[in-house]
Amino acid sequence: MRSLASIGAVLLCLSTPLAAQAPTAAFLHTESGWPGRHDGTWHWLLPDTPNGLHPTQSWHATGSAPNGDIYVGGMDHVTNSALYRLKAEDGTLALVGDAWSASEAARNWAPGETAQKFHTRPLWHRGKIYVATMDRSVLDEGYRTRRGFHWYAYDPAVGSFTDLSASEPGGSAVPHGNVVTLASDPERNVVYGAGVPTGEIYRYDVASGRTDNLGRPSSYQEPYVYTGRVMWVDTRGRLYFTASRADGTPTQAHIHYYDPVAGFGEEKGWHLKDGQALEVGQCLAGGRQCVFSDDRGHVYRFDEVEHSWVYLGKIAVTQADARIWLFALAADGKTAYVATSTSPQPSETTALYAFDLSSGTTQRLCALADLDPALEHLHVHTGYNAWDKNDRFYFASFGFSERSLEGVVVTRVDPGRLKSALAQGGREHERR
Repeated sequence: MRSLASIGAVLLCLSTPLAAQAPTAAFLHTESGWPGRHDGTWHWLLPDTPNGLHPTQSWHATGSAPNGDIYVGGMDHVTNSALYRLKAEDGTLALVGDAWSASEAARNWAPGETAQKFHTRPLWHRGKIYVATMDRSVLDEGYRTRRGFHWYAYDPAVGSFTDLSASEPGGSAVPHGNVVTLASDPERNVVYGAGVPTGEIYRYDVASGRTDNLGRPSSYQEPYVYTGRVMWVDTRGRLYFTASRADGTPTQAHIHYYDPVAGFGEEKGWHLKDGQALEVGQCLAGGRQCVFSDDRGHVYRFDEVEHSWVYLGKIAVTQADARIWLFALAADGKTAYVATSTSPQPSETTALYAFDLSSGTTQRLCALADLDPALEHLHVHTGYNAWDKNDRFYFASFGFSERSLEGVVVTRVDPGRLKSALAQGGREHERR
């Protein structure tokens, strides 16, 4: 997580909210969730696990499966992390497993071990959902004091959540290190992970159940880097990824790649604004076209056929120092729905926007606090490339205010219905 400066309040969007009274605690904890203030929105609260995890955060940990199921990671940033599923057929939310329980079942949980985060977008790969642990976020040598990360997989066919690293040497993927980003190469049946704090690239061979440390580009000059939170594999099997300096100053200002035949390489002409690593993104057309953004709102398009990298513009948000950790690219590739996150403060300052990829213009839709009372004191909103089969996107919200729910709220948005509801509310407001 990057530090954020305090910012001023923002005008709420023109709408006609329902009574600003939060749902009761009993309603919040139902697996079916509750409707939002506006048509086209729905919400759930991540429940506690039987072994005592109370999820308070969800860092970039929202993903989807081909059947429309949505998977969400919940964590407390201290002890344990869990994976939840929202079923497409009935919209119910349920726990599918947690790191501690899965590793204990495999006799692979060391005394005093923790799994602070699943900081990876839940990744669909050949019928299963994969996540991995990140047990330390600080970019220094302290990672050597912790056990290396674990791979976990959920198999929806049998309902099992397992510690894949239990069969690896030493019971972890690597002796020391964490993973923050995943990518799938289904053709070669491997899952890639990008490491923290070194920026090393790991490759998990699903068939053999073994992890290889592929190293990192020789162009990295610093021992520790800010690893990009999104990476992708093209149809040739080339993995693309980014990193920036740990202190935020410009460096590594272009795309790097790993080719399974030729090894590491650089696309020096594929520039990154201000040397900022990519944070969120989504691919269409079978991975041949992708759109990405850093957390400052610089948006890019990758086209495999043209072998091109094009800068599309900067998302114009009200708060200049806010961060963008929510990114949902519509299926037609024309609009990206994004939201801002801020440092702890009243969440009226966070808002939902629509970015037009053709014109580079930004439309502010509404304050996120206006979607539901449960979001009024939550200031962090994360998730990318999490859509169901009905063209609705999902994201997770959380905060640290003592007035917050002290939990994670998952929101579903039907953008067409929400925009219609907001427009109708605006007209009613104007008539009054």
